[in-house]
Amino acid sequence: MAVTGSLITFPGGEMSSEETLLLNRLRSLKASHKGYFVVHMHLSKLRPGNRKPHFINIATRNFEELLTNFQITLFKLFNEDIVLLCKDVPVEEIDPVIHKTRQLFGEDPLTDGEDGSLDDKFTTWYDFSSSADLGSFFDVANDLAVQALQKTKKTEDSRPMNTLPGVRLDPSSTADIKLKLQRVNMEDLIDEQTCIIVYPNQKGKVMLREKYISMRALQKRVAPGVNLFGSPWLFLYLTETVDQRLLGIVSRGNFASLQHDISLNLNISSVLGREFQHFHQAVGKHTAKVVIEFQLIDVFSDMDAYANARDMLQENGYRVLIDGLSPLSLQFFSPALLLADLIKISWGQEFESEDAQDRIDDMRGVIREMGKDNVILSRTDSEDAVIWALSLGINRFQGFYIDTLVNAMLLKGII
Repeated sequence: MAVTGSLITFPGGEMSSEETLLLNRLRSLKASHKGYFVVHMHLSKLRPGNRKPHFINIATRNFEELLTNFQITLFKLFNEDIVLLCKDVPVEEIDPVIHKTRQLFGEDPLTDGEDGSLDDKFTTWYDFSSSADLGSFFDVANDLAVQALQKTKKTEDSRPMNTLPGVRLDPSSTADIKLKLQRVNMEDLIDEQTCIIVYPNQKGKVMLREKYISMRALQKRVAPGVNLFGSPWLFLYLTETVDQRLLGIVSRGNFASLQHDISLNLNISSVLGREFQHFHQAVGKHTAKVVIEFQLIDVFSDMDAYANARDMLQENGYRVLIDGLSPLSLQFFSPALLLADLIKISWGQEFESEDAQDRIDDMRGVIREMGKDNVILSRTDSEDAVIWALSLGINRFQGFYIDTLVNAMLLKGII
């Protein structure tokens, strides 16, 4: 049975990753991993001249016959490593192909050790009949996923939304796109990103799951040749329609059986509209399970509308969260003045720069005024960010790095 890794979607963007597919496969093996083992080939540790794409492609093709004849999944990772996930495959069938691959890079010091020996730096084997090996490899795969996410995130973040490919959104195309948004199927485009609470030396806990519609995926479906992000105001107009569709889809769920609280990031105008009233009726007496998020820029564009929406939500038992706070914005106002229940502050390198002490002092002031249990560090992209936040008393996190932790906790049955 020939199987190769393929592309999947990350929460928060259209990001392809063999690493996350690998993590998903490992999680699916939790109940039954008998007969499975992994061979991890560390091609990323080869000298730069030996990591050229055509060499890596030749190494990958060495395994084509094995993929055809045995239950093997090959994952070609972002750093050029190759992982073979094997089930009931005789080792004597794999050894010759790995030896052939090693010979391809025979002049590289990485291949000096013998196959399978203690000093073999070219490959690492994990036998999943051992729970320790399964856990060890999952940790390795999780670290690789974090690195892949960070690399992809930096690439995505370096491209401003208004410079993405496609014809610039204009008034003439907006009306047509809005009609498509009202009719197109969006249920399969709803994704979620988990916010967790981290307790020192204890199990992690899910705080809430943010549900959202991936705008990049939606663009591909309704307007593949148009850059929806080229005009901020026209894009905002379209997101009101997206909000209406999201509310309509989520309202069909069973709020009584929700295992974890959910959040929805909406325009203020959407909360004050008719569709939200229908949503409110569907939520019923379970409003305490729902958090409504507003973007800071939306709040400041109409403070009176925000105050009306906030008061209405809080009076009906919802919690209000302000998103879009940055290290820079903390210099200019106190988020506590907005009287929201929760705030999200984006992690940024400003907190680690040489003159970071002023930013840290601003953060301490916000934590003191809001209460540490009401502050979430978003866009958490590294373990360093988590450690930094914990040192200030923040223990609520969301971001790409947190997504990989959630995968790890799911595999280990922690959440």
